[in-house]
Amino acid sequence: MKSKVKALWAASVVAGVALGVGVASWNVLATASAASSSGQPTPALDPGLVAQGEGLSRVFEAIHHSIKNAVVNISVIKHMPGTGAMPELQIPLPFRKLLPPGAMPMPTPGQGETLYGTGSGVIISPKGYIVTNNHVVSHATKITVTLSDGRHYKASVVGTDPKTDLAVVKISAPDLTYAHLGNSNHMHVGDWVLAFGSPLGFSQTMTHGIISAKGRTHVNIIAEHNPSLAGLTYEDFIQTDAAINPGNSGGPLVNMKGSVIGINSAIATSNGGFSGIGFSIPSNEVKYVANALIKYGKVVRGYLGVSISDVRHQSVREVAETFGYHGKHGVLVQQIEPGTPAANGGLKKGDIITTLNGKKVMTMNQLRDQIAMTHPGDKVTLGVFRNGKDITLTFPLGTQPQTLNQVALGGGGSSSVSPMASKKLGVTIAPVTPAIAKADHMAAPRGVVVTNVAPNGLAASVGVAPGDIILSVQGVHVNSPDAFDSALKKLDLAKGVRLSLRSPSGVEQFVFVKSGN
Repeated sequence: MKSKVKALWAASVVAGVALGVGVASWNVLATASAASSSGQPTPALDPGLVAQGEGLSRVFEAIHHSIKNAVVNISVIKHMPGTGAMPELQIPLPFRKLLPPGAMPMPTPGQGETLYGTGSGVIISPKGYIVTNNHVVSHATKITVTLSDGRHYKASVVGTDPKTDLAVVKISAPDLTYAHLGNSNHMHVGDWVLAFGSPLGFSQTMTHGIISAKGRTHVNIIAEHNPSLAGLTYEDFIQTDAAINPGNSGGPLVNMKGSVIGINSAIATSNGGFSGIGFSIPSNEVKYVANALIKYGKVVRGYLGVSISDVRHQSVREVAETFGYHGKHGVLVQQIEPGTPAANGGLKKGDIITTLNGKKVMTMNQLRDQIAMTHPGDKVTLGVFRNGKDITLTFPLGTQPQTLNQVALGGGGSSSVSPMASKKLGVTIAPVTPAIAKADHMAAPRGVVVTNVAPNGLAASVGVAPGDIILSVQGVHVNSPDAFDSALKKLDLAKGVRLSLRSPSGVEQFVFVKSGN
């Protein structure tokens, strides 16, 4: 870092010398030209416009003055026993790019490895509670918090929530300034925001930008860090172009009222530096998680046990229409895990959930968040569209499992023996053998397995791939190639056909295939 500072200082000196030469030359040219012709300087700016710009600058200055004492620097030491790095302590690329130089594992001969890292945080209570990222403090053997006035305190971990990449740590210190957590739902694309933290070790740094997008759900940061959490993470990021760099991780994203509306978590980058795309965890999610960690030391979430998709997306809406549903909101139930609250409560695959406790369900993220923030054991009431009718289901929620490995997937059926090619769909199918069922974690063989997909066929156009298992055709279960062929012959591909697929990883979904697409 020092060499970089020195290099910049040297460049500044050279630039200053060059600038001096340039000014002298301009004075000579101005004097010479004045003798031969008239001219005028650049026009003065409109005082009203200048005042507007200066007014915005003063707002930024006021926000910085208001929030700076609540922003902290967090330094951590993580010890990694043994001669090699433990897989669970490996930091994935998206997180690694948020840490400054020196935050990577450094071998200590004969004593394993020691990792030194730094990040940011924000004080949210006069009692010394600080919100930061889980990936900043997880597995730390020592955590040191530095306040804006230079005071240092040892911090203890109150609780962590890997599923949202949030954590709460605590210090014991007098006269603390704490920040207000605002309502992230009230923020809009285009709103001004300010990012605070310690990028590249430069504490108390503020950058500005706008909210570039909301509801980024497929960033796949958390599951990359811990694959066992795949399918159980909560990613609903605010995207911003406010500069976020290594060391900003865990710092606050602040609105123009001085309220924290996000916790900076990651960046999208091709070179390790900021490229104009940063991601922050919304403050409404932060409130729920932080309160749970402070009160219980962990986050316990409600659980349905379903795989769902948004009806608002055209491909899903086309599937929903085959069930007779023509609404514009709600979520389609793609899969129900046996033995879960949804299965026990009467929910079925192919149902469209339209309301939760009397309120419209607009998106799957909305439903997931509301279910997650309902205490296990509490009853929920779902409005469901099924077979052309609206019905109501009321049942208690379960407790969300820690990993998908704790969720038992089941099924039943039989298979025959001969493979078959379907030119209409552009696939070759074969029976699901006991070996295939075991490899796909199925309780028993069911459906037909796709062994080949024509590159330009109908199946390929909707994402069907070799290894997928077709469970049903327009609601008819097909447990043999003959049954599949028979079901398909009764349908008109020109009007479209609904297929139920299961991927090798166990994820089930509906796809809609239509000739002429």
